[in-house]
Amino acid sequence: MQTTFLFFLLAQSLFNGKNLDGWMWSHDPNPPQPSWAARNGTLITTPGEGKEVYLITRQAFEDFDLTLEWRASPGANSGIKYRIQSYGESSRRLEPTGLEYQITDDLANPDSLSTPRHSAGALYDYIAPTKSKPATPNTWHTSRILARGLHIEHWLDGERVINTDLDSTEAEQSFNLSPRKSRHMLRKQEKRSSPIALQIHDGTVEFRNLQIKPLK
Repeated sequence: MQTTFLFFLLAQSLFNGKNLDGWMWSHDPNPPQPSWAARNGTLITTPGEGKEVYLITRQAFEDFDLTLEWRASPGANSGIKYRIQSYGESSRRLEPTGLEYQITDDLANPDSLSTPRHSAGALYDYIAPTKSKPATPNTWHTSRILARGLHIEHWLDGERVINTDLDSTEAEQSFNLSPRKSRHMLRKQEKRSSPIALQIHDGTVEFRNLQIKPLK
């Protein structure tokens, strides 16, 4: 209880519960309407409404401890990108290349069912989570990302499902399973400071209680 209290005492909120202040989604001086809304104290994707874009914090973080809650509709797919190494942009959509905490409905999303490395809690496409049960739809789940140097942890519903050091032999072998050209860049982590990005992909996903604690 004391540890939880200290975390929230030192953490800062990424979402004010009312609007998209503190977030960006384009470098355009007149950015398009985003495919996101603030409703009932949650950040929610709005498929079919607005431009499908990442929501990206205006503030950058290096080493951090991030906690949040999320809920996915049946078949939905989303993610949290961090330690972003580069950006691409097409049609005014910023495309961050970084490590990704996978958020999805493990029971019905085709991408999640294709490989454990694409299931909820995974270090997407690189390391599969070790968890006791799948992430179900229409359920509030708790997630945590701990990034300290090259040490990365993913937590899901109180379980540590990823515990890796990016410079380890085990991580190298796992990353090499992916055909992505960015895998070597992501392991090296030449850029440690970057914003946090929320992804819209398939279906509706809600986020709430996004708290981040920068680490020394």
